[in-house]
Amino acid sequence: MVPDYYQMLGVDASADKPIVEAALAKAQPAWSSGTRNPKHKHVYQSYLDQIPALKQALLGDPSARAAYDAELFAARRAERDARLDALQRLLKLRAAKGGLTVTDRAILRDEATRLGLAAEDLDRLAEPIPPRPEAPAAPEDVDPPADVVDPATRRQVRLALDHLRRRDLYDVLELPRDAPAAEIGSRADDLRRRWMQKAQVTAEKTAWLEAVSYAHSHLGSAEARARYDRTLVVEAEEALGEAVRFAVKGTRQIDPGTRRALRDEGAGLGILPDRAERLIDRACRAQGVSREEGTAEGASPSRFLRCPRCGGVTDFLGAAKSPAESGCRHCGGPLRWDCPACQRAHWVDQARCACGFRREDREPLVRHFEAAQHAHKTRNYVEALRHLEVVQGYAPRHVGARKGVSTIRETMAEVERARATVEAERARGHLVAARGAVDAWARLVDPTDPELRSAWAEVSKRLRDAHALAARGKAASAVDPAAARTLLREALSIAADLPEAKDGLRRMPPDPPRDLVAAVEAGKVRLRWSPPPPDGLGATTYRVVRKPLAVPAHPADGVAVAEVPGTRAEDADAPAGEAVGYAVFTRRGEVESASGAGFGPILVRAEVADVRVEATGREVDIAWSTPSAAADVVVTRTPDAPPTASAAGEVVPSLRDRLHDRGVEEDRVYHYRIRARYKGVDGRLVASEGIVVAAMPHRPAEPPGDLTLSVEPDGGVRLAWPEPPRGQVRVLRTARPPALTRGDRLAAAAAEALEGPWLDPTGPGRAIDRRPPASGVCAYTPFTVWGGWYTAGSPSAYSCVPDPSDLRAVRVGGAGRVHLRWRWSPQGSQSVVAARAGAPPTGPDDPGALRAVVNDVEYSRLGYHALTLPTSPPGPWHLAVYSLTGVDGSTVASPGLEPSAHTVVPGPHPEITVSYTLRPPGFGGRTWSVGLRTDPPGASTPPLALVAHARAVPLSAEDGEVVAHFPAAADGSTFRFRARAEFAGQQARLFVDPRAAPDGVAPIRLKHPEARGTRV
Repeated sequence: MVPDYYQMLGVDASADKPIVEAALAKAQPAWSSGTRNPKHKHVYQSYLDQIPALKQALLGDPSARAAYDAELFAARRAERDARLDALQRLLKLRAAKGGLTVTDRAILRDEATRLGLAAEDLDRLAEPIPPRPEAPAAPEDVDPPADVVDPATRRQVRLALDHLRRRDLYDVLELPRDAPAAEIGSRADDLRRRWMQKAQVTAEKTAWLEAVSYAHSHLGSAEARARYDRTLVVEAEEALGEAVRFAVKGTRQIDPGTRRALRDEGAGLGILPDRAERLIDRACRAQGVSREEGTAEGASPSRFLRCPRCGGVTDFLGAAKSPAESGCRHCGGPLRWDCPACQRAHWVDQARCACGFRREDREPLVRHFEAAQHAHKTRNYVEALRHLEVVQGYAPRHVGARKGVSTIRETMAEVERARATVEAERARGHLVAARGAVDAWARLVDPTDPELRSAWAEVSKRLRDAHALAARGKAASAVDPAAARTLLREALSIAADLPEAKDGLRRMPPDPPRDLVAAVEAGKVRLRWSPPPPDGLGATTYRVVRKPLAVPAHPADGVAVAEVPGTRAEDADAPAGEAVGYAVFTRRGEVESASGAGFGPILVRAEVADVRVEATGREVDIAWSTPSAAADVVVTRTPDAPPTASAAGEVVPSLRDRLHDRGVEEDRVYHYRIRARYKGVDGRLVASEGIVVAAMPHRPAEPPGDLTLSVEPDGGVRLAWPEPPRGQVRVLRTARPPALTRGDRLAAAAAEALEGPWLDPTGPGRAIDRRPPASGVCAYTPFTVWGGWYTAGSPSAYSCVPDPSDLRAVRVGGAGRVHLRWRWSPQGSQSVVAARAGAPPTGPDDPGALRAVVNDVEYSRLGYHALTLPTSPPGPWHLAVYSLTGVDGSTVASPGLEPSAHTVVPGPHPEITVSYTLRPPGFGGRTWSVGLRTDPPGASTPPLALVAHARAVPLSAEDGEVVAHFPAAADGSTFRFRARAEFAGQQARLFVDPRAAPDGVAPIRLKHPEARGTRV
């Protein structure tokens, strides 16, 4: 509620500032003295409390007074609207009978004067209501006195409620009337605690504490609460009585329309219709008003809409006919208002939306929402949040307020995060990142924020100091690198993330290594050195540079050999026979040390390469490649043991690139040392360390014998061969036979280079391939290994063709005839069936088995393969099926590893003939029955299935829909089953249940009732 400061001071709203100041100086002593009067203490104390706000609104900035005037104007207009609403409600009550009499208009004029409205306001509201002649009324019993709150206490409670603009004590606590007692006590305690925490004593605080005290006393116990609830009922009935007295004042009869309007008034006060009728009749009798006869009870006055702008009345029916012409007929103002909470449109006489929002709260809600938007634009998030909370107090479901609160809280969280980031980066010494965080902070808050300005000033000052030190260090880097590093580190101690200081340190040349040593070993130059002391600027590497006849002076003075992170390196490309010098430089990123550690020059002595040894009976041939810079080659021979420095061995005459040694003993190992000699700087020959090879003269080994292949139970392939007199046998598995003939000899390196895995022996004369290829054909080739040479044998092919699967055998008749079915292999168009009595076949070539080759075309034509087995075998017949396919012009059989490609023929059983009868259900039923008979009588039947087809006779269990399943039974059994209605009229036959195991089904012949099946 906006206080009227002009009324408090007794001045006009157009009074200038001096007049207002004089009025305030005159009124303030009077208010102070008036606080001593207990009757008006609260009023004058409230005036004194509002003096600071009064000065700010009327004596402060002109824009503040203009804003206050606008707000006061809106408040006055709202109060005037409320008075007009009250007058219109009274007018509705008096006009409910169908018009207004002269007495009605006089009474309404008095009420308008009491409400502070002019006579023309009443005339504008009553203009569309027709006049009505005067009319007459009888008494009633009095209700017994109720236990209610005494009138004096009620008056005090009502004064406190009127000051707070609350309906009752429940409304003070913002609780429903059926709220639990515990919740009422808790809410009252919270309100008292909240207002007691306010240090300043104001009239509002006093009123709230007084109302909370009344709530404690009147709602604190069950008895007091019941008394107060009865008091509320009495007050509602009194209000209805006042409305009745006003409605019938000056009349002699009450018409049905007025009575209906009064009942509606009572319903709005929470009074039941029957009780409202009694109260209406009682009030009418008290006023001497009787019920009017002959007036239609259903008649009701027209609905009129009062314009909130001019106060004029417009007929609702006329305004509702056309939405485009729904404005006031006097000023054209709107007669509808939109609920800001749920966006529903309502007429102006609807004071509350269905969502609970009140029309009178719309303007303050819009005003606070606009103030929140303005505060958000000026980055005053606390003020914006306060206004939005007020908006949510008016309309808790306001979408814009909810989104605005969420956005502002997210922004405030971002502000806190930016402030925390600034503090964290300042604590870490990362001033560049702190300055970026300050920039982000500045984009979110008011630039004049003192905390922001303080942080900006501190970060900027420290950054300037760090920049100054970095500039001095960069200038001294070319003259004194040590001093420059010190300055740059000082800059980083102030700003640890300063790019200039970090880049300057990174570009500072590192210290060189020390104590470089180089030596030639095995034709390579190996170097090692000591690292420099660590400078803490990052990881370093070392660059090795080579230069002919001199030591490199700087990193670009020669050829870069290597760059390593450790303190060792080798030069494998050093030019043989030349003297070269080396230097090692420290490198950090793209920066290298100005000087390095040097060594040399040193003579590079390379070894011979590509040594090839071949030994035969009493002869050894050795060939090699000699470096072009070598002067000659010296070869020495040592039997049985490698040569050492003390035993140099016997010099063997040789050429520059080969040696042919004759007259050596067979089966004896000889070691040859081959050294290349170079001419040094002084002209003397210097030999290399040399390469040692071994050779054993021997006769060539015999090739291995043929392989024998078999399949292991776990799917592995077993290989067997005769042991050779000399050497060891190794087997190579390849996809195709290698391009070798029996007796070909390969060096060990050439043999190991062949593609395919090697199978080492698992015992004398045998090996097992645990993982043979899953498909295709592979070849196993044996080699005899002796004296470093591999002698090839004959390859053996092995089939990796997939096996057939799902082999099933069914006896047909009693003469040993068997029908076989299986799923064919994806490779091959032929299969081999092997049958053996008493034991499974060992393979497709088992000499003890009966073999038959089956073509895919013949099998597909019949759907099975018929096989006749001899009678009276020594044991059950074991069957196996293998696939045949052509590979490289030869026929290859599958290995027979698939478990389902093997089966056992079930024992002979006599053939049974089964006939059956299908009986329909009785009248109105759905239960069918099947009766079974066997030949010979008394035999057992296997599991059966009844199959039906709507258009054709089923020829197999798969040719239709299975209607029912029947278990194995004896002769004469009857089974009942329920079928759907459409089963009648279909073709049906009985077959062996396809779910039964084939091995357990005896030979059976089904005899159907008709040649074409059974029509059901």
